[in-house]
Amino acid sequence: MSASDRVDWQAWRKARKLEQQRHRRGRHPRIDYYPSEDVLALIRERTHGRVGGDQSSVIDELVRMAFRNKIGRFRNGGQG
Repeated sequence: MSASDRVDWQAWRKARKLEQQRHRRGRHPRIDYYPSEDVLALIRERTHGRVGGDQSSVIDELVRMAFRNKIGRFRNGGQG
């Protein structure tokens, strides 16, 4: 591979990575979130090294639980 081939390949590679990143971020928008200390403690106690134990999965589950709880109260006329 010549020096100019390498430069061309690196430019193509960078453009491809940026294209993939735009596509990924279009499908999976990033949300910057800084939890309070008590919420961070909840997240950390549920985080583990197995599938589904990463912080994103834990936050997803906590949001789902809160949503189900809120919908359940609404359906029960405001009762827990």
